Amino acid sequence: MPTVYVIATGGTIASTSSDTGAVPTESVQELVRAYPESFDHVDVELEQVAQTPSSELTIDDLVALGDRVRGIADDVDGVVVLHGTDTIEETAYYLDLVLDVDVPVVLTGAQRPDDSLSPDGPANLRGALTAASHDYVRTGTYVFFNDRLHAARPVTKDHSTNLDAYDSGAYGPIADRTPDGLWFYRRPESLSVTLPVRDITANVELVQTSTDTGGSQIGHAVDRGVDGIVVDALGVGNVPTAVADAIDSAVNDVVVVIATRCRNGVVSPVYGSDGGAAVLEEKGVLFASNLSAHKARIKLLVALSCHSKETVREAFDTGQLSGHGYQ
Repeated sequence: MPTVYVIATGGTIASTSSDTGAVPTESVQELVRAYPESFDHVDVELEQVAQTPSSELTIDDLVALGDRVRGIADDVDGVVVLHGTDTIEETAYYLDLVLDVDVPVVLTGAQRPDDSLSPDGPANLRGALTAASHDYVRTGTYVFFNDRLHAARPVTKDHSTNLDAYDSGAYGPIADRTPDGLWFYRRPESLSVTLPVRDITANVELVQTSTDTGGSQIGHAVDRGVDGIVVDALGVGNVPTAVADAIDSAVNDVVVVIATRCRNGVVSPVYGSDGGAAVLEEKGVLFASNLSAHKARIKLLVALSCHSKETVREAFDTGQLSGHGYQ
């Protein structure tokens, strides 16, 4: 049987009820004993690296996880990471960006705690193990959830509680799990240009926009000495006038990336008003294409950690120029 290395970080899949609510308590070894049928089709090696809700993970935790995957990838057929659902898509995208390994990495978790009436963790875990050991899934980083395999770049959590919590927008899932096994809709592969960073040295702020929001967050971020700012903009990348003024003042000191808060579509220099994306582009901002703001922040952290501010533009331009939506 194929060998899959399972790395556990905590999250709802390992959580049980307490006086204050669900908290991660169950080790990966306990999950194996409780649900042996989830593991009966692979040989597994197990490691508990954290017992943490994903909302409390740090960038340093992501760096350590990437290092651990590199350390064991040559000796196994696949890797599964058990992870909380709040930020699983960010961790998956980080790993997809920085890893250059020859085995698939599949993240999964659960929406219901392990001691709930009908936990979804065992089925998600079995599916993730199946994907990580599948002959057709050889490289790349993925999220498996509710019988669907998603690529790391487009997948996002679009429901806070429903078991069908993850969606890949216009990209769609890579595969469904059926009674006959995985049914593939397209080739499983990474949709990211690799940036093989071993350490994150940059500091990037995320700024939201809405009707008539001001630019004070951008000014404060520059004063704190950040290296980059991601602006979650409106429509195709437009911002309120005060935000545009703040970007104009900041762009010579920090890298500014414009994303869109729209779930689908791209940032594009269409509008030429004071806060329009066309004017922002002239000021020197970078565009995140159709990458969400929180994933654009991950990418900018990685890009700034391996490029100078002057050359980080290439890391963002690569995806847009490829014509494939890869970034």
